Amino acid sequence: MSLCSQRHHLKFTPSSPPATTFRSPHLRRLRPPRFPTLASASPPPSPLPSPLPFPSPRRQWRWRRGSSDAVQEPLPDGRGSGEKKSFWAAVSLIVGTAVGPGMLGLPSATIRSGQAPSAAAILLSWVYVVSSIILVAELSFAAMEEGGVQEVSFTGLASSTLGAGPGAVVAVVYAALSFSLLVACVAGIGSLVSQLFPGVNPVLANALFPSFAGVLIAFFPFKAVDGANRVLCGLMLFSITALVVTGVSVGRSSLLKSLGYACWSPGAILPAIPVTVLTLGFHVITPFICKIVGDSVYDARKAILIGGSVPLAMVLSWNAVILGLASAGGNAAFDDPIKLLLSVNPAALPAVRGFAFAALATSLIGYAVSFPKQLSDTMELIVQRFSPKKGNAQQAYPSGRSLGRNGALLTWIVLVIPIFIASFFSAAFSKALDFAGVYANCFLFGILPPVMAWIHRALKKKRSPDAHEDILPGGNAALLILFCTAVVLAFWH
Repeated sequence: MSLCSQRHHLKFTPSSPPATTFRSPHLRRLRPPRFPTLASASPPPSPLPSPLPFPSPRRQWRWRRGSSDAVQEPLPDGRGSGEKKSFWAAVSLIVGTAVGPGMLGLPSATIRSGQAPSAAAILLSWVYVVSSIILVAELSFAAMEEGGVQEVSFTGLASSTLGAGPGAVVAVVYAALSFSLLVACVAGIGSLVSQLFPGVNPVLANALFPSFAGVLIAFFPFKAVDGANRVLCGLMLFSITALVVTGVSVGRSSLLKSLGYACWSPGAILPAIPVTVLTLGFHVITPFICKIVGDSVYDARKAILIGGSVPLAMVLSWNAVILGLASAGGNAAFDDPIKLLLSVNPAALPAVRGFAFAALATSLIGYAVSFPKQLSDTMELIVQRFSPKKGNAQQAYPSGRSLGRNGALLTWIVLVIPIFIASFFSAAFSKALDFAGVYANCFLFGILPPVMAWIHRALKKKRSPDAHEDILPGGNAALLILFCTAVVLAFWH
């Protein structure tokens, strides 16, 4: 069905009897008047025309199953039931995934510019990241409604918009990016465990938390996953608050003095932009967020703005405190903000470890719940491309349905492989991590979203010229700005 049907004003007229139901989240159900049955065969009187047009609310995007009257039905395993829809679960997942341990090293890239220029660069980077993620949410809801499915993947979006060939390229790059991020999370958590327990075997240290996450995701309802993620988010917020308070208490006067230094040259400001974009981005989990946030794309936009604002506040406060401490010590440049903070207050080490563990753990949970669907769609695409009986591909990996037992298997696959890579090939994998973290990220989540959104909107406008359902303002001009920014970041690296 067409995603972008025009808004209609309904009127009761003699030639058009009133509808029995009007499915809208804002209006009550209307029932036709019941006329008494008479002995004669005289027809009932025609209803009087309404003097004013019936009010039409803003149309909300809802995914359906083939017809306008179909509604979401629970799946056999309960994964598609309404219990899984939770706005605040989506927000907490955004907060946990968006904030990574790379945030702790961000001041190293902003020290040359100073407080005000670096804050401006962080704000602009956040606007760029959130705008790109809103485009992914718009495309995800469009694909869910048009295909009648409950969840999509980034590969599915690229295949449906760009075609099977580009979709295959996107699938390969996306798999490299996702596995790289998972390996980074597993290796980071394993390193923290090894620091606390030096005698633990490296494989066991790397496998402890991923095994816990795998059991939680594969065998427990999503409510349990959401609860664990919220606890870790609370630990992360508590830890970063403790670090900021420690920095302010130690360098209160230097923090005020550092506000007077500012270097607005592009060479001093630009190095902070790609680091901030990679730190605040959460494109990987956006399709899954659209699955659990609710039935409206406007709910997804609200969750993205709320959930993305928390990491922004954390990054701004942490950057300001570290730059203040650096100016107090006369450090024009430094390599490790953590060492700088510990040099002025060694008692901050538990807060640093707590934040690093919580940031890595929440990011791992976000990737682990979203990547199995991506891997399933990639396998489906491969089967469709190379199987002589292409009709069996859709039956082998039915999109739009819960993964069920296959989902549990895929969850363990995407966790076990990074455990062995982080344990035995961590040094060899560092180059692939750099590639996936910069080039793949810029290509997948910088260049592709505005291109796919432009194609989708062009097709939508062709089908319904008067439709206006874009949730990112600015039209094609905003898409062009996002595309050019992504190209500049990619080539600059």
